[in-house]
Amino acid sequence: MPLLINNEEAAQTVSMPVCMDLLERVYREEAQGSAANRTKSNIHIPTENPNQWYRYCSMEGGIRSLGVVAIRIKSDLVSWIEEEGGRRRSIWWNSRPGKYCGLILLFSSKSGELLAILNDGFVQHLRVGATAGIAAKYLARQDARVVGILGSGGMAQSHLEAFSLVRHLEQVRVFSPNPAHRRQFAEQMATQIRTEVQVCEDLRSVVRGADIVATCTDSVAPVFQGSWIEKGMFLSGVSSIELEDSGFGSLDGFITYRSGIAENHFTTPEDCRPPSLGGSSEATVQKEAVVRDRTASLHEVLLGKHPGRTSDEQVFYFLSEGVGVQFAALAQKVFEVARERGLGKELPLEWFLQDIRN
Repeated sequence: MPLLINNEEAAQTVSMPVCMDLLERVYREEAQGSAANRTKSNIHIPTENPNQWYRYCSMEGGIRSLGVVAIRIKSDLVSWIEEEGGRRRSIWWNSRPGKYCGLILLFSSKSGELLAILNDGFVQHLRVGATAGIAAKYLARQDARVVGILGSGGMAQSHLEAFSLVRHLEQVRVFSPNPAHRRQFAEQMATQIRTEVQVCEDLRSVVRGADIVATCTDSVAPVFQGSWIEKGMFLSGVSSIELEDSGFGSLDGFITYRSGIAENHFTTPEDCRPPSLGGSSEATVQKEAVVRDRTASLHEVLLGKHPGRTSDEQVFYFLSEGVGVQFAALAQKVFEVARERGLGKELPLEWFLQDIRN
């Protein structure tokens, strides 16, 4: 019987170390051709509010060794707000602010049956942080000890947890626009990773002297200036918008994990579009072209086709964009453990079958 699994139940099944081991193995399989993705796709529809758009997002992936395929879908209303300093960031919700709709449908590639329906929140944060951690394992300096985190949400938490597993951290610095959020983040993560977490009052203080910097924001404007880049840094972002254009010229390596730049489809002509696509527009393609000769995939690093870091002076920037393989691998693991432990709600398989050939 298919399982309906919520975020709280999913969080009881998979830890960050298990997730990182699983995804690194799956990424190697993908690099060798035994896993496949469909590029992330967004559909944008305007609403009556000129500063608000409907966005539907989907991505799919299948893994031969695990015998599963998954599709992850999101349904959001997106708008943009201006913060102190003139920076803009995107906010999204479903039904009402503070509520979100993201689902993972997991299928067996052996029988075609629906195995599970999962809320995507826990898996979403886990897979992004884990992937950045895997990249840091191979690309950050071996003596990296200081981490700077821009942002204080779930993405920031998962990134820091992953970094703490691949390097012996001595200090963490964090900044986000909300003072209460950054203080809460510092208290929680200091206890979780048993490392000092310092709350900073500005972005520059976080970055200066850091060995690893992660930008985990909703900003649709740069939060990391190119002039802040220091020799030997490992940078990780959730969107290339976060790094100022000038910073790309300072990179020794630009490493990505994605199945291509996300597709964006509109119900409007070109002169009527959202103010930002979250880093997947033609402008992003042009920005990344500056460092094209120094670009490689995480797959190439894992298989030894790219040497990775060869000097402590090198600067690497890692950027990933969600792919279906991540959701297929983690959803399968969550489903497997949930079934063993009696978690989730059983649903009749017959609800999802029909007699009419489609």
